[in-house]
Amino acid sequence: MPRGSCLLTCLRPLVSLVFLAFCSGLAAAEPALRPIDVTDESAPTFTVYSSREGLSDEIWSTVGWDKQGFVWAGSASGLARFDGYRWTPWPFAQAHSLVRDMQVDARGNLWAIFEREGLARHDGRAWSLDSSRNAFHQRFSDTFLADGTPQFWVSEDHGFRSLVGDRWQEDPGNDSVRSGPLVRIEQSETLFGQPRQWMGTGSDGLWYRTLADHGKTNPWQRFEQPGFATLHTTDLLRTHDGDAEELWVLTYGDGLIRIRNDGIRRWRAVRGELPTESIYSARATYSARGQRTLWLASRAGLLRFRNDRFATFDRRNGLPADAVRGIKLQRNADATEVLWLATEGGIARTALTNSQWQTVSLLGARENGIFAVMLEADGKGGERLWVGSAKEGLALLQDGEWRHFTLANGLLPHEGVRQVWRLADGAGGTQRLVSLINGELLRIDDALDFSPVASPWPKNTDELAAFALSRGQGSAAETWFGTLHSGAYRLLQGQWTQYLADGASQPWAVINMTEQIDAHGRSWLWAASNQGLALFNGLQWKLIPGLPADSFRDVILLKHAPRPTLWAASNRKGILRLDVGNPEQPVLLDDNGIPPPPDPTIYTVTEDSQGRIYVCTNNGVQQLTPAPDGHYDERVFRRRDGLVHDECNTNAQFVDAHDRYWVGTLGGLSMYDPNVATRAQHAQPNPLRFTELRVDGELLDASADAPRILPAGTREIDVAFAVLSGFREQESTYRSQLVGLEPAASAWSTEHHRHFSRIPPGHYRLQVEGRDYAGIVSAPIALEFSIQAHWFEQTWIRILLGLAALALALGLVMLYNHGLHRRQRHLKLEVARRTSEIRAANQRLTELSYQDPLTGVANRRRLMEAVNTAIERARARGLPIGLIVIDVDHFKDYNDRRGHLAGDVALRAIAQALQSATREQDLVSRFGGEEFACLMIDAGIEAVERCAERMRALVEALPPRTLGNDTQTITISAGIMSRVPGAEEDGADLLREADTALYRAKAEGRNRICRVRPGGIAGDALPG
Repeated sequence: MPRGSCLLTCLRPLVSLVFLAFCSGLAAAEPALRPIDVTDESAPTFTVYSSREGLSDEIWSTVGWDKQGFVWAGSASGLARFDGYRWTPWPFAQAHSLVRDMQVDARGNLWAIFEREGLARHDGRAWSLDSSRNAFHQRFSDTFLADGTPQFWVSEDHGFRSLVGDRWQEDPGNDSVRSGPLVRIEQSETLFGQPRQWMGTGSDGLWYRTLADHGKTNPWQRFEQPGFATLHTTDLLRTHDGDAEELWVLTYGDGLIRIRNDGIRRWRAVRGELPTESIYSARATYSARGQRTLWLASRAGLLRFRNDRFATFDRRNGLPADAVRGIKLQRNADATEVLWLATEGGIARTALTNSQWQTVSLLGARENGIFAVMLEADGKGGERLWVGSAKEGLALLQDGEWRHFTLANGLLPHEGVRQVWRLADGAGGTQRLVSLINGELLRIDDALDFSPVASPWPKNTDELAAFALSRGQGSAAETWFGTLHSGAYRLLQGQWTQYLADGASQPWAVINMTEQIDAHGRSWLWAASNQGLALFNGLQWKLIPGLPADSFRDVILLKHAPRPTLWAASNRKGILRLDVGNPEQPVLLDDNGIPPPPDPTIYTVTEDSQGRIYVCTNNGVQQLTPAPDGHYDERVFRRRDGLVHDECNTNAQFVDAHDRYWVGTLGGLSMYDPNVATRAQHAQPNPLRFTELRVDGELLDASADAPRILPAGTREIDVAFAVLSGFREQESTYRSQLVGLEPAASAWSTEHHRHFSRIPPGHYRLQVEGRDYAGIVSAPIALEFSIQAHWFEQTWIRILLGLAALALALGLVMLYNHGLHRRQRHLKLEVARRTSEIRAANQRLTELSYQDPLTGVANRRRLMEAVNTAIERARARGLPIGLIVIDVDHFKDYNDRRGHLAGDVALRAIAQALQSATREQDLVSRFGGEEFACLMIDAGIEAVERCAERMRALVEALPPRTLGNDTQTITISAGIMSRVPGAEEDGADLLREADTALYRAKAEGRNRICRVRPGGIAGDALPG
């Protein structure tokens, strides 16, 4: 300890108070920074539908919607309908070829173009083939007459037809069409000073015609501009950007063209302006200020053109395929705009709402995501953003442009970045520091040049600085670093000091720290480490006794708690809360009023200025909002809400000065802005519809209004319903009542179907209410039906049957009295027999107390007793004990997608596979949830490893049917150990050692076996 440390300890309260006063005055004097705008960096949040949701495994080409609000999709061989939850293949015997396009006409009829069979129409109830014209059609179009009357068009090989009433009429201008096939017709109002209709062709360029008086048209003329004569047009789209009208010409191989009165511009892939020139179709959306955003379906993904910049969204952003064949824009009843995408791997959609979540960066998405995130002033009144990943270096977002620093471009000595900080420099200023995964520390100057900083910890791939914190001011400022193996380091006045906590063994991993200023102005430091929580009192670090044994990743002192309260993020046990009013005597608090996190593995806990708490876990982000009663209201955000990935990364989250929450994950960086308004309560309600009606397994028309007469003997009735919100349907809730059977409506729930079994004859009315994710109630719907009675269910027949039953009962009573005396003689014998059975049952209960009821293997109690017994025998004989700790990979995701019944089937199959890999004397047990353990007596490490590898291979080979599904297999990860137990060790010590190896197996990619590494620690190589 430096000689002046005692003096520094005495002066620290005064220094801290002066520093806080200085910072408060500085904050008051400095204007708030303009928040960084990441709108152009953010990616849409896609909801994806594939074979798991009922779609066939084929190319999907287009999307449309009918009068009822149901969404339809066309594929290479037919149609499917979406009910808000699942897609249902829709047989249409008259047509089963490629569906080229779908569109709604002015009357609300949905039309589809089948490549071989021609046009088909859906009138809101059924599909029918239009027999008036069977020709090769390309695409639908719509324009408007001068009086605002809509025109609905279909393009053919050599001309267009418009829909008049229910019939398609040939356009008079077809006589002037000299080439084909034609693609689309579009109309402009001000381009070139007059209203025009434009025609795109497949290989003969762009054509136009002027509109004469009274809606008449002039002959078609070629648009004579350089480069237009042989365009392979795929679509035309008229838009406006502010006051400027635009005509977009999409091509397949000839780029993207924009025609405006101020000129013509073409974007080409060969010049690096486009990711592809294979573009299919486009749609436009507009901001409140009239700013246009263009969305394009292409073979490179979904393209977004805004502010003269293109952004590409593909599989990395969650699309089912890079090739997007069709794009449609749906405006729901509540004015929500939804983009529907037909791709070569399924259907995707994204709601273009004012989303509170934005995806900012996909850096590191193909490996371990983002670990380093930092905002700082850009020197111009705004902010700039630093992000770093373990494989793709460091990136800086400033003025809407990304700049990358990597090993490949020579700007970094190593591609792996762990953290980036802005810290005190010990001279009254600040400095930027970057921690690399090889242990190096770099400084970034204002010219963005990098220079090495000498640091005392070892430089290798296992050691690095995981966290840094500055406290104090000016020359008294000190900087603390936490490392993954060698404890904590303090840098003060150019001198480094290493610290290991009293009671801690090496390696000691310090993952996070926080400072506490107590009521007397004294500064304390808390640390989250692999061996528990630690406290620095100014002289030494000490581990906090009496806490549940676990490693920790984060520690935070709440600013808005009535008492000093420390929240600690643990590796396996969720959140621990401590009252630290007296830091030297912390008190563990209970969890009353705090909802449990969505996963017990917690990476960080973060608090904003309103007291909202964000808990970043292995399975989403939990938001806790203080309630008036002292409890917390909970929301959990996952990928469906816009979070780029459900698994967080360590120390990669923070709340900025604008209360925006930034979260680095395994798939990139997301930002949550609680200030963005969500859907208003006065918005228009979405339609509630019956989506399916089955009677004894037979599918009936659920949209019919007339009451249904069901035959006598009807056994099963299944009814499904949905709010067709086009957005977050899983959060819609419903309540229903079968009037005539149920006295009141059910409670609100997310269940969107009802099942009735063996309802008595009579008349019934099923009344259903629904409300969407925002709580807006839809108009209720009702389904009426009557069940006819059998002849024997009539009243007089029932009376006769009742009398017969009474007579039979009297006869049975007489028989019973006759046999009563005979049974009494056997009573004593029966009592003796039952006593024997009870003894046997008690013996069976004792056996069951050692058995897991689901899998049939031993339970945790049996395992711990067996391990402790084996330790005593092994210690006496000097023989090794082997342990295997097993975790089923991604089992929570499997449960979420397949359901708990499939999860139970999978656990039973895995348990059988594990048992079949062991020796006769080995014991396999279910350790808890999706974890198993195996005890091997007198087994060296090689034998244990062979057994574990047999287990891993057998589980990986289990077919999906055995696991309770049709497509998905399962893998396991395992940690193993083998040695002679020490004199003071018990079963928990050996299991904790094997569990450490399990963590490393999961961190290195799962589906693998890892031995206990000498000197290894839990979490030192985790992907998070």
